Amino acid sequence: MKILISSDGKHAHYFQRMAWANAFSAIGFNVMLWDCKTVPAFDIFDTFEPDIFLGQSYNLDEALIKCIYERPHLKVGLRAGDWGDQEKEVDKSKYNILFCSKKEKELLKKLKDETGKPDFVHIHYNDADIKRTHNHFETIGIKPVSLMMCADTAAYGGAQVDPRLTCDIGFVGGYWPYKGQVIDRYLTPLLYPTERYKTKIFGNQPWGVNQYCGLIDDHDVKNLFKSAKISPNLSEPHAQVYGIDVNERIFKILYAGGFCISDNVEAYKMFGDGIVIADSPEDFAKKIEYYANTDAGTIDRSEIIYKGQKLVTENHTGFHRIATIMKEIGYEDESLGILKAYKDTLNAQG
Repeated sequence: MKILISSDGKHAHYFQRMAWANAFSAIGFNVMLWDCKTVPAFDIFDTFEPDIFLGQSYNLDEALIKCIYERPHLKVGLRAGDWGDQEKEVDKSKYNILFCSKKEKELLKKLKDETGKPDFVHIHYNDADIKRTHNHFETIGIKPVSLMMCADTAAYGGAQVDPRLTCDIGFVGGYWPYKGQVIDRYLTPLLYPTERYKTKIFGNQPWGVNQYCGLIDDHDVKNLFKSAKISPNLSEPHAQVYGIDVNERIFKILYAGGFCISDNVEAYKMFGDGIVIADSPEDFAKKIEYYANTDAGTIDRSEIIYKGQKLVTENHTGFHRIATIMKEIGYEDESLGILKAYKDTLNAQG
């Protein structure tokens, strides 16, 4: 079975798709990751001839639609922006949420009516949240599915403490004005005086602070999370306000065996005792102080790390997500087989 996965740049959703691709490959499927911004649709479809296509509704164009029309056997899952009851509550001038455009809705309806595709649309919110963010897709006969972010076991397994990366606070992420609204309330105050905490910040946008260390190699990210006493997670403003949008960073930190203190987003309750949640910037600062600088905090960290890593390993990896994908396109046996193979691997590892 051939699976074509489309991506459109190196961002969080690219890394999610890499987790899927690596999991599919590990199971034995033939997988290709397609950069839809640089390689024409006709070229990739005619060369690879996929059985399953995983793409994005906002990247549908004439060529891609024709490729779908020409392949009645093709199973299709598309990432789609919000289209649900919650949309009327959102101040779109203030919050950077991806919404499904009028053109996308029209294309999707026509495609569904004439081909039965897509088989589903998905977003990285949880099951409860998509009932209010994506429920309008049901009016055109398309099922919305939760495919949350996940840990890429191939990229984040086997993390090691690296003396070059040891620090009190280790953070990987870009800085831009929208995201800075949260960063500047939570993390920036802890950077001064500079000797207060040994902090290492990496990202593809310069931060303008002494603790910014530039870019970090992809294979070193897991080791930073393992080496830092604390790997903070900070969300974007809309996540704090609406309680949705569990970002990719938490899954990476926990799977790598890192310790995470996060701002408070309603959806983060799913991690239970596997992370520490701060209710405010002041609480964030207090919890950083406790877990970085006290003996009791060091003992507590170990137990929380264990719980967080176990939770993600057993429930939120690329294998779990591709099992959901296969189930949603009607391959129930394959879905169960993926989960069994992954569980057998865990049992063999002890």
